[in-house]
Amino acid sequence: MTSTITTSTINAIIVDDEEKSRGTLSLILNKYCSDINIIGMAESVDEAYGMIIKQNPNVLFLDIEMPHASGFELLKRLPNINFEIIFVTGFDHYALQAIKFHALDYLLKPIDIDELIIAVNKVKTTLSNKINAANLTGLLKTINTSSPVIQQIAIPTPDGREFIAINEIIRCEADGIYTWFYLENNKKIISSKNLGYYEKLLPNTKHQDSNPFFRIHHRHLINLSFIKKFNRKENFIEMIDASKLTIAQRRKARFFSILKNSNLL
Repeated sequence: MTSTITTSTINAIIVDDEEKSRGTLSLILNKYCSDINIIGMAESVDEAYGMIIKQNPNVLFLDIEMPHASGFELLKRLPNINFEIIFVTGFDHYALQAIKFHALDYLLKPIDIDELIIAVNKVKTTLSNKINAANLTGLLKTINTSSPVIQQIAIPTPDGREFIAINEIIRCEADGIYTWFYLENNKKIISSKNLGYYEKLLPNTKHQDSNPFFRIHHRHLINLSFIKKFNRKENFIEMIDASKLTIAQRRKARFFSILKNSNLL
């Protein structure tokens, strides 16, 4: 298990409509994250709003699905968001997908202690980082619809995170446990996440009409909008960056079907 973190005190508020969930999280934080000082616990958006304005926390542990108003609605109501946020929820649906794209921390119930400690450590290193505030604004715009259209993605780098627009991604290529991103401006970025992670994360033909991605090979995930040429005889596609990529036999039928439905074949 990850070791307990110790540093200067971080004032926190827990917002969750379930009393048991609030109590459990409080106990875990007290035991494993000794630098977290819980200054308040709220069971509703209305209660949390007043508490946040008055107490000015450093971090908010926020449930998403609550009666009457959601955690996102609380954030929209606040005049300023000058604290970090760790979402805590039992619902693994579209909202979590949006959160991942915008690089905010979240925890699924029941809470895993190691994941909680890691999330708190991340918050500690970004309390003075203004990127998160801007990123949260993007998230709140995203979750206005039940089927969010994601505009950018955060790539973990040794120095932090680099934000890139999805419509600039030509293709992604697996390199062991890492993934290379090839962008429209001839730039490439390496991520510590594997290709399978991004295959699930990036928009696909089922959920988005513009810039859909398809995995044509175990090593290659491509943005269909950037196909330059398709050679059926030699079984490869050429992207606008001049890369020639083989199509796996078991993915051919699905790939042809997508091209036909998109009037590209």
